[in-house]
Amino acid sequence: MKFLENYNFSQDDIEEFENNTPKKMKKTLTDNVALVEENLKYLSNLGINTYKEIFINYPDMFLLDNSNFVEIFSKYETADLIERLNANFKLVEYL
Repeated sequence: MKFLENYNFSQDDIEEFENNTPKKMKKTLTDNVALVEENLKYLSNLGINTYKEIFINYPDMFLLDNSNFVEIFSKYETADLIERLNANFKLVEYL
């Protein structure tokens, strides 16, 4: 999970993720690192400050094809989406 450092994940964030994520999920994420990074980059560039929390709690979401991933977020008005997800990352469940 070393690649997470490229997205400003702290060592504590990475440890939390590794301690709370099943081995199979970690392997799948590692096997698809380019896709995961593309989706991480999208959320980060969109201005969603809680992208780390979203990744830690909903890692399977980052395995979606990038076009499908982007489509989930593009259904909503960007400024409102950013404000709501920055206030409560758990709202991502309802998108």
